[in-house]
Amino acid sequence: MNVEERKESKRLLRRQILKQRADIALYERDRRSEEVIRRLLAVPEVEAAQRLFTFLSFGEEVCLDRFIAECDKLGKSVYVPKTYMKEKKMLPYRFTGWDALIEGAYGIREPDETKGDPWHGDPFDVILVPGVAFTEQGERLGYGGGFYDRFFAGLSHVPPLVAVCYEMQVVPFLSIEAHDQKVDKIVTESRVITCS
Repeated sequence: MNVEERKESKRLLRRQILKQRADIALYERDRRSEEVIRRLLAVPEVEAAQRLFTFLSFGEEVCLDRFIAECDKLGKSVYVPKTYMKEKKMLPYRFTGWDALIEGAYGIREPDETKGDPWHGDPFDVILVPGVAFTEQGERLGYGGGFYDRFFAGLSHVPPLVAVCYEMQVVPFLSIEAHDQKVDKIVTESRVITCS
């Protein structure tokens, strides 16, 4: 498969999975999200984590708001991403409350720099990763912006990466590049997958 064919294959799969995910009824998404959060809080790496980096759910993604609130309540340092579209990079900011978030690129919530506390490079114990599709081997198909892969490439130490998605986003095969970072675990509403 050449580069163009691989790009087209990814584009088609993205469209197909996002359509299927959007077709899940809202009440069903809520139910599945709760189940994902229950499993996620019991993942040993998450349980033990004192400093974690998570995404802020957008659109039809698994809703992690209760997870973030729970971690905050447990006294964990929770960081969420702020994206800089021109520089094509993202920077973690400490989560200090829902009122310190604003609407950013693509309508995704992100920290307000004027109220935020940026990350100073201390290592994370775990990073929660969004994505469109994953394989049981830990391969990931992102949204196509490359923000997470660039962020991981800049870390001196990559902690355990935990993908959060619905079971229907776990696929048998993905066409990935050499630079694509694999995840260590995948948490869905049905199971926790330890990737080989």
